Amino acid sequence: MATYSRQRVDPPMLMGKVGMWLAAIVFGGIFWAINGGFSTIGLGVMALSFNDAGRLFWAAASAITFRVPVRVPGLPETQPLIPWMGVVAASCMQISVLWLRLSNRPIPVSMLVATILLSLYDYVTTFFGLTTVPWIAVIGWPAAALIAVPITFALEATIGYTLRR
Repeated sequence: MATYSRQRVDPPMLMGKVGMWLAAIVFGGIFWAINGGFSTIGLGVMALSFNDAGRLFWAAASAITFRVPVRVPGLPETQPLIPWMGVVAASCMQISVLWLRLSNRPIPVSMLVATILLSLYDYVTTFFGLTTVPWIAVIGWPAAALIAVPITFALEATIGYTLRR
């Protein structure tokens, strides 16, 4: 005969978790789209600032595109797939490492190193993308460096924290 342990529901914690998930869905999509958009722009800025090799890299990295699901006047209707794959990979790794850390579970060294590298890629490309915004360019690079932090990490931190045990 199996016995089941019944966990008591903690209403404030349940309500808090529902609120966190709703916030992640509603605002997270906006943060993630902004992060990915500026990260893609930033990778292009970085690549095009180098010599012919950088321009060749950008041409290859942006050759495969996908249609953007919404139309906004003045914005492209397609985005390059490979830079976006980097953003998705960084987000997945950041969430996984934070989730494991907050659950007091071991993090494989290879996963931690990959997450650090992908996070640097995501942050640096977002930073360079933000420098193309006129009002941020007027304020200077410290503004882009500061604004890039929540754009790059807020959604992933929220989801990783919510998933912890």
